[in-house]
Amino acid sequence: MTLADLEALESAIGARLPRSFREHYTKYNGGVPERAYWVSDDRDEPLEVAAFKSISDAPSNLLLTYQTMVKKQVIPCHLLPFANDWGGSFFCLNVDSGSVSYFTTDSFRSELSMQENQAEAEKIICTNFVRFVQGLVGEAD
Repeated sequence: MTLADLEALESAIGARLPRSFREHYTKYNGGVPERAYWVSDDRDEPLEVAAFKSISDAPSNLLLTYQTMVKKQVIPCHLLPFANDWGGSFFCLNVDSGSVSYFTTDSFRSELSMQENQAEAEKIICTNFVRFVQGLVGEAD
């Protein structure tokens, strides 16, 4: 992955990514984390990161996932799905605030509008990307 790949991603989404996000992706460009669990006080079970999406590798890279999910109106355009769990839900970076959200993709309610469904599916889990990555724990923890 190159700096040009990051800049192309930023151009496509119309937002500058946080420095910590850029540094993480410059070093790792996706992959499976050693510490993969996010534990929060408001959930009975921890959330597991199956994989961070890559920026430059196909077929399901970060930009393609973002573009597909926005086009289908699954996610709002201010959320960048950078990782997924084993069930297909996303961990997203809010490009406006820098916070990290967990976005479930299996809870559509027909009586709600797309925007209402998106709001219901998004749960903010961390204030920023650095705290999210540093807060991941191993299975034994």
